[in-house]
Amino acid sequence: MKTLGASTTEGGRYTLPVIKDPNTGSIVAESLAIAEYLDKTYPEKPIIPRGANALIGLFEPAYCSVAYGKVVKLLLTKTLEIMNDSNREYFIRTRLELLGETRWETVSEENVQQQWEEFKQGLDEIDKWYQKSGGKWIMGDTFSFADMVVACRTMWWNKIFDEEQLRELHSWNGGRWARVLADVNAECGTDL
Repeated sequence: MKTLGASTTEGGRYTLPVIKDPNTGSIVAESLAIAEYLDKTYPEKPIIPRGANALIGLFEPAYCSVAYGKVVKLLLTKTLEIMNDSNREYFIRTRLELLGETRWETVSEENVQQQWEEFKQGLDEIDKWYQKSGGKWIMGDTFSFADMVVACRTMWWNKIFDEEQLRELHSWNGGRWARVLADVNAECGTDL
């Protein structure tokens, strides 16, 4: 990251994602900053609708808080299960810092079902946001960075949950979460 010339976060850390635009040489870190840069540099297909910068800036933290704020330990425990040994120590140390805790505790089996239910409740609330929009995207018929946020989290969950959990997750809210990922893939020409 230093070699690329990427900037650090306020805490002095380097984070992903980072892009280096081959057309301009610009190096941009952080998802929202990248979206804003791409919209400004390549305005043909914006992902932040005109006049919605403030809303889009607030979306990701709100989404994360509502969708899985109560179950972050479950998600981190599941993520740790798929990590290779060389990354485990760093992952635990940085997540403890993020959570403001000093000791790593995995989610006990008895708490998994409770957290799973809370996870579903959080996604039920997000589903209401989509329903209120009246379209297939969080902003109705307008594709935006917000839908990319939802798709990226769904990609994460697709990696960490087992087959049974994924079947259940993909059935929630009329299959909304798998469908959003498929729709974003179609919109962006990707296969995430």
